[in-house]
Amino acid sequence: MHIYELDVSWITTPNEWRYLHWELLAHDDVHGVFLTARDETLAVLFGGDRQQFRDWARSLEPAATR
Repeated sequence: MHIYELDVSWITTPNEWRYLHWELLAHDDVHGVFLTARDETLAVLFGGDRQQFRDWARSLEPAATR
């Protein structure tokens, strides 16, 4: 497992926070989530490799921000 930074700067509404919360709970490779000193970044303990994390993180963002 590795720790990766998840950019959450795209989140602007409570519904988007709820969406992210459920996505983090539902993903089998997410084993932990931690706050960081930066407001728009979460640390994620992830069971997959870097490319899998990037692909998954990109799939969370609304299409307009990709």
